[in-house]
Amino acid sequence: MIGKHYILTGGTSGLGKAILKILLKKRVFVTVIVRNPQKLDDIIAQYGTEHLSIIQCDLQSQAQILKLKHHFQDQSIDGLIYSSGLGYFKSIEQHSIDEMLETYTLNITNFNILMTAIQPFLSTHPSIVGIGSQSAFLTQAYAAHYGASKAAFNQVLNALRIEKPNYHVLTVNTGPIATPFHEKADPSLAFAQKYKSIMLDSDKLAQQVVKGMLTNKTEINEPKWMHFMLKLYQLAPRFIEKHYTMLFKNKA
Repeated sequence: MIGKHYILTGGTSGLGKAILKILLKKRVFVTVIVRNPQKLDDIIAQYGTEHLSIIQCDLQSQAQILKLKHHFQDQSIDGLIYSSGLGYFKSIEQHSIDEMLETYTLNITNFNILMTAIQPFLSTHPSIVGIGSQSAFLTQAYAAHYGASKAAFNQVLNALRIEKPNYHVLTVNTGPIATPFHEKADPSLAFAQKYKSIMLDSDKLAQQVVKGMLTNKTEINEPKWMHFMLKLYQLAPRFIEKHYTMLFKNKA
């Protein structure tokens, strides 16, 4: 990995920031796409800027994403780690139009636009890492649009793996992670409190992600017990939802 160049989104907090620290320790060149560069001041203070570049860009803005190609002229990019994502944990009818558009725009549409923008600069065998969610595999009341956007993201990554056989595509499907994500998703923190005991540690998960990049894994599913239970759920999802409804109400 030493000397390689990766683009990273979502690098100012949570799992993305944990991945960034590991890559910088490994002397990997990382370009972080970030809306607020000041949120990386602590990273700069700790690791310097020899292997770190920062581009200010709002990933909700398609126009700003398309302009990114001007930053990568004469550069080779060895991969993209897309760790950006958001969701609102509320009922379907409570979602505003802006919240729905924001969710799908960041979680799926603008990933595709970013991929298109940097594609001319990708190396022959790039790694594309998408941070998805186990919510892509089940029905979740009060998180429907988040789950739907992650299901779409999962489909796009799986299709990309087939369409681009020279790409290494790693899909990371996670359960809940102890990150600031929950403060925006559910300001009441009811979800975070309910699932506090099974929250994943972002530093440990980041180690798995980087290891998966090194070993060309196609999927990481954590926690493993949750992934196994979801495999069973898929055998009769409507039956299970009908008879065990409370399991699918994440704020109840």
